[in-house]
Amino acid sequence: MLIQASSGLEGMMYANQNGPLKDSTVAQVSAFVYYEAAVIAKLTTNKAFQGAFTKIIFDQIDADFGAYIDALARTRPKSLHHVYEWKRTGNKSARLFKLNKISEQGLSFRMNYEFLPSRSMVPAPKGKRRHMFMNKAEVMEQGKPLVIRPKNSDRLVFEYNGETVFMPKGASVTVKRPGGSGARNQFSLAYSRFFSGRLVNESIKRSGFQKIFNSSMTKALAVPSNIKKVQYSFSPNTIRSQADAALTLSFGGAM
Repeated sequence: MLIQASSGLEGMMYANQNGPLKDSTVAQVSAFVYYEAAVIAKLTTNKAFQGAFTKIIFDQIDADFGAYIDALARTRPKSLHHVYEWKRTGNKSARLFKLNKISEQGLSFRMNYEFLPSRSMVPAPKGKRRHMFMNKAEVMEQGKPLVIRPKNSDRLVFEYNGETVFMPKGASVTVKRPGGSGARNQFSLAYSRFFSGRLVNESIKRSGFQKIFNSSMTKALAVPSNIKKVQYSFSPNTIRSQADAALTLSFGGAM
């Protein structure tokens, strides 16, 4: 759209040769503006640049959010133990959550999160049958009641308060709050706090995108020497090619 809006400048890049005085000013100013419009228009619509631009920001947010949850989990283990593997609360390598970049539009994007399946065994007394609770994070976050039924035997046998309990044959046990009373919705609350306040803004600034973008953009917008020279006409095709070349050089081949 910017190129279309500036297309009216194309006719002005050819100075009027019929008058007694020849003036290159209009042609040069028009070429100058046309060049900058071409740079900006091509930059903001280029998919490769958009991807590189949003990746810089997303990667920083992803790192900072993970560190934020890790630190919070170490200070409040009863609230966030469920989004880590068993007995590894706050450990980066044991996370059961991840951020996703789900859509991009121009230089903006949206995110969400998902819970990952647990791959470690549920802690159990030595010698007892062990099992894996794959949906640990999601179930405990939502506070879903958990129904435990016998699978490889006729009845459930488990330890409770130091005593062995033998359930009737075929009977099940319902755990109303499998993550404990303090785990429900705690990850989603922490997620909301991070993305609705200053934390996400600080993360965006920390990514350095402004410094990278501004310095590269300044290079790309530097008007080519031929436009600075006194002349009475300019080629729009040449100027657009120069804009392409400047963007490729300034943004490391992302164009």
